[in-house]
Amino acid sequence: MEKDSRILVLGHRGLVGGALHLKLAQLGYAPRHAPGRINSLSGALATLGDAEYVFLAAGVGGGIQKNLRVPAELASDTLRLLTHVFRAAHMRRVRRLIWFACACVYPVLDRPATEADLWAGPLELTSRAFAAATLAGIELTRAYNQQHGTEFLALCPPTVYGPGDDFSKDGHVLAAMIRKLHDAKVAGAPEVTFWGSGGQRRQFLYVEDVAGAAIEVMRSPAFRQWAPLLNVAGQGAIPLGEAAATVAEAVGYAGRIRWDGVGPEGAAVKEILGRRWPVTLLRDGVKWTYEWYVFGVLPGAGKNAAEASA
Repeated sequence: MEKDSRILVLGHRGLVGGALHLKLAQLGYAPRHAPGRINSLSGALATLGDAEYVFLAAGVGGGIQKNLRVPAELASDTLRLLTHVFRAAHMRRVRRLIWFACACVYPVLDRPATEADLWAGPLELTSRAFAAATLAGIELTRAYNQQHGTEFLALCPPTVYGPGDDFSKDGHVLAAMIRKLHDAKVAGAPEVTFWGSGGQRRQFLYVEDVAGAAIEVMRSPAFRQWAPLLNVAGQGAIPLGEAAATVAEAVGYAGRIRWDGVGPEGAAVKEILGRRWPVTLLRDGVKWTYEWYVFGVLPGAGKNAAEASA
């Protein structure tokens, strides 16, 4: 991938797509983006145009509440998007395509997962429909590469967070914690209650680290040997109670955090092993994410990540 290559970022308004578009520009590339959703093959063909390299960061996803509320929507929209984009990318002779899977594709395990654990057991119930659709996308990636000689790859990070995250009730856990603890601080609430035990272990990766890893993978001569799936690991998983304390410190909330012991917790441990790039410490990433949430700016995050990748 050269500086004058025709690079397309799909989903540039989202969490990962926005970080990708910004980082590519910082590194001297001229990424393109396309508005609107892709709902048909003709739409995908028009959107891809003459792109040589495609980062597919569009799509749907969310936390436990969204997976429980609209599983059919999450699964069907994922299958529809991947089917149309893969077909169009093959027809347009795209050189390389990266899309983003999620750690929920791995079975319930009591240890970190590697790519070899795919299909090794049952999926976690709260995200099973979305995970199954994503698994189908990984197998479709494998099938296109095998049958047509394409270079498609699914990049699988752990839970991604950062500026541009979804802070609604449908968002992932760190964004939900930021919103809830910020609201409690503003209201002067003496206590905040989260569901579950606080002992569930989760692994997090700052979005700018994901973007940097995706660009390095796209440029790598090892791309084909990694396909169809490559994990991008962050720091090890930590208990959600520890994550909540980190968020409270960044937010400046000094009240009590209580865990109600009820409600769907998801898997007890969700952690992946894989290639490692320099990663942002959780306390720094949460601080930058909170500052973006409050002020809508990127206070130093882009500078630090650009220096780390230099």
